[in-house]
Amino acid sequence: MKRKWIAILFMLQGSVFAQNDAFLNNTAMSYFTKTDWALFNQAQATVLNKEKNGMRVSWRNPETHAHGDLVASAAPSLNGMPCRYVTFRNTAHLINGAGRFRFCKTNHQWKIF
Repeated sequence: MKRKWIAILFMLQGSVFAQNDAFLNNTAMSYFTKTDWALFNQAQATVLNKEKNGMRVSWRNPETHAHGDLVASAAPSLNGMPCRYVTFRNTAHLINGAGRFRFCKTNHQWKIF
């Protein structure tokens, strides 16, 4: 399950930056189902591609009760690539989690930098 999470989360960037996945133990995202991931990834794509900075995009899976929200904000460009920060908060299996990543757009795809 943890390796699957890593593959899905970092699919946008094309490579995994962490070999040790112990940091996932007992996190909200470690309990995501396939449907939770699909909903999270859809919200992430929406916040990156369609929403203005500061606008919140929420997701919820009524079957698992997992839910969360994402907010994009301005980030400095990197080597001419437009970038945005995405801050997220998720809850799954009664565990809360949060984080922030910098995404930059290259070759029409958002990748984590």
